[in-house]
Amino acid sequence: MFIFCLWPSFFAAVLPIWAVFTFEPQIWHAAWPFTFIPLVVALAVFGFIAYWIPKYYNSICLTLNKDEVVVERGVWWKIKHVAPYPRVMSVDVIQGPVSRRFGVGSVHVHTAGYTGPAGGSAGPGTRSAEAVIWGVVNFTEIRDTIIGMVRGRPLFGAAGAAPDISLEILEELRKIRKAVEK
Repeated sequence: MFIFCLWPSFFAAVLPIWAVFTFEPQIWHAAWPFTFIPLVVALAVFGFIAYWIPKYYNSICLTLNKDEVVVERGVWWKIKHVAPYPRVMSVDVIQGPVSRRFGVGSVHVHTAGYTGPAGGSAGPGTRSAEAVIWGVVNFTEIRDTIIGMVRGRPLFGAAGAAPDISLEILEELRKIRKAVEK
């Protein structure tokens, strides 16, 4: 796919060289260094992109711990998103037409109370996900795994929650009933 994006840009960068050489050959000896500037810039940009894309792709790391989803990425600026399972409200799968064509998608993990960089008053559709896993092939499997880890957990988790004393209360009520029946 990356190669297909290069051809139009490469053509646009070579066009000045061809135009000067074809239509103004008498100034070619003086103008040739300037006609190569777009080509050199295009090759530098393509070289940088060819270097950066694999580095970025290899920096993406998804970890599904016992208690949280951890997404890390970044080549120069490292970003680490942690979404505890008890705060996960929804897990979305998103595919655009290009990603559908190549069989990849992204998984967006939304948590309670997180509004992201857009803030809470930016309007509908601007609330971003707390953790995003971009461009993965097994996106539905990741979504199903996260939902499986979240399902059955109490909302906002057991962290700091009061212990479950319902069995103790039930036992105490049975004792009271036996005492009243006597």
